[in-house]
Amino acid sequence: MHRIILISIALMASTLCKSDPFGYDLIISFEVETENLRIIHYHNWSDSTRESRFKMISTDQNPFTPENNYAYVMAIDKKSSDTLFKSPSPALTHIEVSDDEQYIIGITNIMLWNPFQLVAYNLKGDVVYKRHITSIEAKLDSADFKYFKNNYSKGFKHLQELDRIHLYKGYYYIDFLSANMPTKIKEAGNYLIKLKSNNHLSDDFSETTSNYIFWYQESDPKLEICSLPNKLDYISLLDPEGNRFYLMIK
Repeated sequence: MHRIILISIALMASTLCKSDPFGYDLIISFEVETENLRIIHYHNWSDSTRESRFKMISTDQNPFTPENNYAYVMAIDKKSSDTLFKSPSPALTHIEVSDDEQYIIGITNIMLWNPFQLVAYNLKGDVVYKRHITSIEAKLDSADFKYFKNNYSKGFKHLQELDRIHLYKGYYYIDFLSANMPTKIKEAGNYLIKLKSNNHLSDDFSETTSNYIFWYQESDPKLEICSLPNKLDYISLLDPEGNRFYLMIK
């Protein structure tokens, strides 16, 4: 597995604790190198980008647009020095590259105004997978899910469009507690909160009030990337207690 080589710049201080006395406001840059690639990530969560970040999180929650002036991932061919891509991104804290150097995987513990905690790019800079992570989901059996879909169709459609509905071992897990979500799904949220459960990936995820989500072992997530010809198959990493879990790519 390729290891991280890191330049990390923190221009503003922030204190981490469960109650979040300060909002996350850092400017960060770091690099990852493999045999043939140099990957650069930059994000700016300071007041200078507040307006554009607020617009994103309060509307479509899509950071992968040209309007993103606060975060990017850039891939450079080390031999030719050509830029392979520079693409908008969420705020990331860890990046690794698949062994075949065809996929770049970024993960993050930043939750504040950050709609995705995992993103995968191919070498064209296309987003091939993205995932929002939370410590709490709603757990629905087939009957619950049918009732939810039929009686809260607007909320269902919104959550489905954001890829927040996951089928796992016969149950539907719905990720519905995130920034601005309660106002978006209204009555649907009141129904789902009664069915809340730990995240189906791990019981050991936790989060602060607004800044951080602790969902991987931050000292070394031991991220594994399985890629097949022209396809990303799965991503696996360790949870905060060191237990391995898997994210299967649709």
